[in-house]
Amino acid sequence: MENKDILTDRDVTEHTAALWKYNPVPDIPEPYPENMTGEAHSGCFEVTAASVRGKKHKHDGSNRDDSFAFEIIGNGAAAVVSDGAGSKKFSRIGAKCACEAAAEYIKISFAALEKRMPDLIKKLGMPFDSSEFSEVCSETAAILRGCCAVAFDAVEAAFEKRRDIPEFIKETGRELEIKDFSCTLLAALAIPVETENGREFFTAAIQIGDGMIAAVDENAPFGSALAVLGQADSGSFAGETEFLISENIRSNESLMARTKIRRGKMSHLLLMTDGVADDYYPNDPQLLRLFIDLRLNGIIPVNGEDPSESDTENIPAPIAYPWVNDSDVKYALQYAKNIISTENITLGQLWENKALQRKASLTAFDIVHEDNKSEMLKIWLDNYVERGSFDDRTLVFIKVK
Repeated sequence: MENKDILTDRDVTEHTAALWKYNPVPDIPEPYPENMTGEAHSGCFEVTAASVRGKKHKHDGSNRDDSFAFEIIGNGAAAVVSDGAGSKKFSRIGAKCACEAAAEYIKISFAALEKRMPDLIKKLGMPFDSSEFSEVCSETAAILRGCCAVAFDAVEAAFEKRRDIPEFIKETGRELEIKDFSCTLLAALAIPVETENGREFFTAAIQIGDGMIAAVDENAPFGSALAVLGQADSGSFAGETEFLISENIRSNESLMARTKIRRGKMSHLLLMTDGVADDYYPNDPQLLRLFIDLRLNGIIPVNGEDPSESDTENIPAPIAYPWVNDSDVKYALQYAKNIISTENITLGQLWENKALQRKASLTAFDIVHEDNKSEMLKIWLDNYVERGSFDDRTLVFIKVK
């Protein structure tokens, strides 16, 4: 039998990258733009967000279904992401309405809680075993559960508003159902507090469906730098996810099980849909590879040692694949996994070697795609190539100042 060379991941991705076709967003009721970006700043936080249409949607000529929303709340910040079910015609509408309603609810409810409890922030910094801390944890967690209920109401209202419109009925070929607006929901709230250990961050998060929420401390050692704050939901069958409209997840008990509370050191809070999370699996510890990729591509600055302190000379050059929208356009990007492979090191070793990260970054190669962070994030999301990855990609990260 003739021996054949085994194709590497790069061989496969170089071949398949050129096979994707581009078709514009379809001319149907409420088409969504190709992508969306957003930024916000406060005294404590900097929020950067982007959502891009996946390769498969571009190839098929279908809509982007992901969405996001965020709010600055005094010294706190809240963010929400949602992935519309790809098989449902109007899931993009459900995702958008859910995000906007949930973020607004968190903002209003937390402001009301602060007014009702003037010492709220002080209590959030008290010892974990204190009754004061337990009290405010319960109150804050209730806001996260409440945002899910409000998000569901928003999806239901979107369905009711459109159910009798002929253009929408024509798209499905039948009467509309609320499941046509199915979407996931991931939400988180971050608040700076003073504790006996100094400045920390109280974070409350809730997740319905797939995707991921995580806190990262860029100054911590590899083994303690990541805290995963979500858990991807599975439905009744393998490969199925739960959605916001699912009756079995809307009970208070079910939502309590999906709520995570954390207080500790943090430099960034990340929320993402499965189009990003699945590319960095298992999320613990691979979300640290995601964080390094954001550094390498100029979206998050690399702080630390001077590049000259790295003793390596064998830095892999950034890779450019054809852009799906225009095959004549290529954006050079750097990949942590290529550095790990070339240098024959572990992810943990790359995490600890900030000098190497700086030396391998796009900046070190004099490559700057955009000056605006959200635009840089959009370009990276829209162009990084991962084998088997073709879904919409949405990422919101909250940087601690």
